[in-house]
Order: sequence, then C-alpha cells, then structure tokens
Amino acid sequence: MSFRYLGNKTRLTDWIVGEIGRVLPSGSTIADPMCGTASVSLALARAGYSVTAADALTFPVIHARVRLLAKQPPAFKALGGYDKALDWMCSAAPVDGYFFKEFGEGGSPANGRAPRLYFSATNAAHIDGVRDGIRELASSGDISEIEHSVLLHHLILATNKVANISGTYGYFLRELSRSALRPITFDPIEFEQTQGHHTVLHGPVEKHASALSVDAVYLDPPYTKRQYAGNYHILETLAREDEPLAAGDGGLRPWKEQASDFCYRRNAGKAFRETLEQLNVPHVFISYSQDGQVHEDELLSILSDFGKVTIHEQPYTRFRSNNRTKEGTVLERLYHIETF
Repeated sequence: MSFRYLGNKTRLTDWIVGEIGRVLPSGSTIADPMCGTASVSLALARAGYSVTAADALTFPVIHARVRLLAKQPPAFKALGGYDKALDWMCSAAPVDGYFFKEFGEGGSPANGRAPRLYFSATNAAHIDGVRDGIRELASSGDISEIEHSVLLHHLILATNKVANISGTYGYFLRELSRSALRPITFDPIEFEQTQGHHTVLHGPVEKHASALSVDAVYLDPPYTKRQYAGNYHILETLAREDEPLAAGDGGLRPWKEQASDFCYRRNAGKAFRETLEQLNVPHVFISYSQDGQVHEDELLSILSDFGKVTIHEQPYTRFRSNNRTKEGTVLERLYHIETF
C-alpha cells in the first residue's frame, strides 16, 4: 500500500518483525496500539501473530480494519460485488460539496480565504460525489460495517494519491502538481487471509494500554513535533465523514483534542514513562528514531526502569516533506524491553 505518511514503516517491516520473531514465537498475541497505516500490524499478522491494532485517529483505524479483518473481498451485494463497487466509485457523479468548496482549486472557503489547492476542481468534486454515495449507502443499511470501511479505505488511498502536497496536509503546493492533475482512480487491493484472531480498537494508547492482555506490545509513537491530527486533517475528515470548520489558510479541522504528548519535547519522556507504567506484558518493543524528541540516553534511562533493554539499529532514509528537512539517513532503533 503506497502511502505518503510520516513514520510509515512499510520498508522496515521485515526488519522489525524479524527482530520480534527472534523473541516471540509465531502464534503469540501482540498489540500495535499506535498503528498508523497498519503496515506493521499486517506484517505481524502475516507472520502468524494474533494482532490487536488501535490508533487515536480515525483513518488509521479504517486502514487496520480492512488490512486485518477483511480477509477476502466483501460481497457488496447492493453494488453487485467488489469489482462493481470500485466501478461505482470511479463513475460517481461529481458534486460541488464540502471538499470542492474548502479544498479544491475552484472552491470558495467559508472563512473567505483564497481557494485551497489541495485538489484539482475535478478531483475535489469527484471526492464529494463518492463521499455522498458512501454516506447514503451506510445510512440506508445497504452495506455492512466492513464494506463501509473498505469503501472509505479506498477513498482515503485514492485521495492521497492525487493530493497536491509535499508529504503532509499541513499546507498545499502553490501550483497543482502533475500527480494532482491526474483523475482520481480507485484501484483494487489484495485481501489477505492471515492466520490469527485480530482485533481493531479506536482510541489513544492511554485509553487501551492497561487493558491489553497480550504476550507483547509494539509501540510506534510520533518521533517529531509534527502532530498527526493536524498534518493529516483531510484524511481524518474522510474517515469521519463529517464537514468540520476548515480554519485558516490551510483549512485544518480542529485537532488539538487529539494532540499527542509524544510530539512535545517537554512531555515526550513523561509520555513514554506513563505508557509503560500502564502496560502489564512480558515484552515491549518500541520503534524510535535518532531524530526523536527524546534523546537516546534519556530514553534508555526511562526504559531501563521497566526491564532489561536490548537495542537494534537500522539505517534508513530520512523522511522529507520539504527542503527545510535534513537530507540523508537516520538510525532507526527498535528497543526491546524484557519487563521485570
């Protein structure tokens, strides 16, 4: 699944799951309560683990439901099957709705700001048409819960491919890029018949940590000051199917109630400690970067209070959403805590 996403672990899953597999036998249970795109959750499921995935934001939960729970194409009886469902999304009638007005090149934002160039006018209207159609299908009861998630999953993936951004939705590019000018498409996905019994939850790690009854927990907290709720506001709006007030020039939805303490230098260390205090599992694995808000020595000191710590390292190309970000490689670290 191609996805422009801060901290996306798709290219690191073999390494991460390989290191976890040296400790945790296949068939064990493991939680990924900060799952993001659910790439690690899916890789763990492929390796034979029963996975509990969760996230504070809504769109990662949509991805996790589809990647873990939809083990074959849903029937989509109301639309004539999965392939017909994709045809329906491709041919949805355009609507000059919320996305067209707030995020399209031909729009007129409610707060009087200049048109926001997140999408071409054509793609923004197509997105509105699909959104309206999905909401009608869901409200009429013509699609199941998992079919609903599969449609939203496709809409999020397709939207992300034509978004006129440099990596996040913090702001849009000044001119429509070549990829943004392409018509939005809805491509089939592969449904995977993974072993194990999987569960998907919605909510922050602070909500679920103490209730996780599993053999291990994998934590992938934010590394930097960039809040995911703000930087992916458009994907969150697609998943929530709402029409929030789009504020300022960038059109961000209200996001501060979903802010993560891991993104604040002054709070990140405390967030690690409080999360670990809530967990009651024999093994904890943590992905963290050399560029993270908490310095290596401070993090090691915190983690060592909870068990024996082993560190694995892997060079990785640094994520760059703009030219202000440093180039080059960064050390990705996987901490394993064998808890006391």
